[in-house]
Amino acid sequence: MSVIKDFLEQYSKQYDYYSELAKIGSNLLEQELEKRGIKAIVSFRAKRPDRLEQKLNQRNEKSAYADVANIYEDIVDLAGVRVALYFPKDREVVDETINFLFSVRKKKNFPEASYKPKFEKRFSGYWASHYRVNLKNSNQNKKRYESALFEIQVASVLMHAWSEVEHDLVYKPLAGDLSEEELAILDEINGLVLTGEIALERLQKAITKRTKEKDNISNRYELTSFITNSLNKNYINKLKLGDTKILFNYLKDNSSISVSELSEYLRKINQSEKETITDQLLLMIINDSYKSVGSNLNLSNYFKHALGEHKDVSGFESFVKTWILLEKAVSLIHNQNNRQHKKFFTAKFEPLVSDGVLTREESIELNYFKRIRNNLLHGIETPNDKDLNEMFVRLLALTEKIISSINNDDDKAKLLKEIKTLSD
Repeated sequence: MSVIKDFLEQYSKQYDYYSELAKIGSNLLEQELEKRGIKAIVSFRAKRPDRLEQKLNQRNEKSAYADVANIYEDIVDLAGVRVALYFPKDREVVDETINFLFSVRKKKNFPEASYKPKFEKRFSGYWASHYRVNLKNSNQNKKRYESALFEIQVASVLMHAWSEVEHDLVYKPLAGDLSEEELAILDEINGLVLTGEIALERLQKAITKRTKEKDNISNRYELTSFITNSLNKNYINKLKLGDTKILFNYLKDNSSISVSELSEYLRKINQSEKETITDQLLLMIINDSYKSVGSNLNLSNYFKHALGEHKDVSGFESFVKTWILLEKAVSLIHNQNNRQHKKFFTAKFEPLVSDGVLTREESIELNYFKRIRNNLLHGIETPNDKDLNEMFVRLLALTEKIISSINNDDDKAKLLKEIKTLSD
């Protein structure tokens, strides 16, 4: 039996495995893109053994396969996921998402500089990014899929459609080689597709412009489009976009934030911070909304969105409100020590150790509470009521200690009054 026959016999037995791997990768990616407000069609497949045989025979003629392992190394897309984007500019966010979800072994951008087409084209051909990836951090049920590579192809909906036609006609010619005229027509269609991609980018900008003019964001897709088109590309690449679904849920429950106000917050995004863009926006909006204990900041609806209608969220709300007061106190101490911040700023506790306000152990403790705050806002790994109450009591004590180091008596008295209201 030939090497190819041996491989196909083995692969036929593994077909369901590769199909399930592609399905898992597709589901993970689709869910995460939805959180980020990216409009895309995500599909998956495992290579059919009958179509694979034809490809292997063609490649074997150019360079003979030594053994079955050689074929597995050569064919990297036995399992494949395809992301067809409505808007080509969203590639940066998809790239961020793929690197977040999977272990990326190799990325290939098309067109390649060294590529030599079969026909002298006028247009540049296939524009896309291909990723060879593994699953990572899988639960026990999916651990057995982590060792196998699968491929993710990312391109616009228009480019994927053209590529499918060209690939089947030019590289899998079931009815013989194409004539020069047929190749020229395919090239012409490619030109129309590239023009269509420019039109899609203009459409996305037009949506952002309309959103600004109506001063209202209707859904998370508009929110993502607004953010990505309002910020410099470097911000997206360095900070990562984050989960726009969480931000949109908060904005929907607290409709007092207008698009023009959101634009002001976008100007305060800080590239030096580790938080994602959406996390920075959410934290700035929440902090500014909570001017005092009596102000109109209602986090309960937001937490019910994240954690479920039947969950008692009062403890979560109290913890987050206390954290807001702590950040205000930290900011005042930084200001009195000439450490002002015009852009987004998240509390840093190490300088307070140098100032003699906190011990190093207390600084470590507060950094842990900061992770708890982030988890609460994201609705993940929420502590039980008993543990949360113990952390809340400890956070109150540490916040009071920081407030006591504020030099301005009026600021100190105001924050202590607010802390007392939360602790009662």
